[in-house]
Amino acid sequence: MEKAAQTIDGMVFQIDDCYEHYLHNKQACREEDIKKYYCEKILWTNTLAAVNWFIIQRLLKEYPDDFVLEKTHRYWQLGNKKTGAILRWNMENELLNGTEYISLFDALCCQVQEDMAICQVNRDEDWVAAIHLCAPNHWAPADKIGRPFDAVHASVAGMEKTTKHYGKMLESLVNKGPFSRFAWGISTDIRLNHHPEAPQGADRDEWYGRRAKGTQTNLYVRTERQTLIGFPGVNAFLFTIRTYFYDIDTLETHEKMALASAINSMSAASLAYKGLTDKIKMLRERLA
Repeated sequence: MEKAAQTIDGMVFQIDDCYEHYLHNKQACREEDIKKYYCEKILWTNTLAAVNWFIIQRLLKEYPDDFVLEKTHRYWQLGNKKTGAILRWNMENELLNGTEYISLFDALCCQVQEDMAICQVNRDEDWVAAIHLCAPNHWAPADKIGRPFDAVHASVAGMEKTTKHYGKMLESLVNKGPFSRFAWGISTDIRLNHHPEAPQGADRDEWYGRRAKGTQTNLYVRTERQTLIGFPGVNAFLFTIRTYFYDIDTLETHEKMALASAINSMSAASLAYKGLTDKIKMLRERLA
């Protein structure tokens, strides 16, 4: 992993021209069934308070023209000038009445384009304590919540060496950083939400995606910018995911060459994990 640089690329939250689209997707998840996309398990109060305050402070630091924080003798208030949203919570980090959100963390997650997860470490134990994921890339929060790092990543091809002895890595994530990394895959659409459980009434083929439809199939690099921020005081870390899409046909020559090289070097297990097994021939032709 690489330490995040102190530039716009090093910002935890990257608000751009797609802001409204991402927030609309989060609202659609909420209207469908927010419990599919937001899960908690043994989420400690002091950990949650630390993470909430961090998110608030980063929004104020990174986007001072868009977010404003006020305090009265009874409550805190965060105003989002981009949407007009106002969040109010008391000194116990409880949202005040009249809100659609489950918690302050839920509300804060809906002010940014990133998805987030909170991971807790306690001596020799670790678990995912909260997941707020409205742009799932073919996995469900319910399948990961409350589970340790090795179980969460058991299905990821090539992770065996990492998961075998991961205690020291978690210690670094909690006490060092912040860190950033990128993960990528190939998609046939630019849908943010690919939860493995399609909503009632949805066209299943369209919802699940990853289906090749001849030589004219749209192909995109689906990239996740991931950051990991440690909280030594509560022995936890925050994991953020921001999704981007890049049309393969618009990539520059050197980018196509790098992508082709990466695909050609992947094992059969990695290709299967990324859903690329039936697209290799097509990808090579499009990247030539």
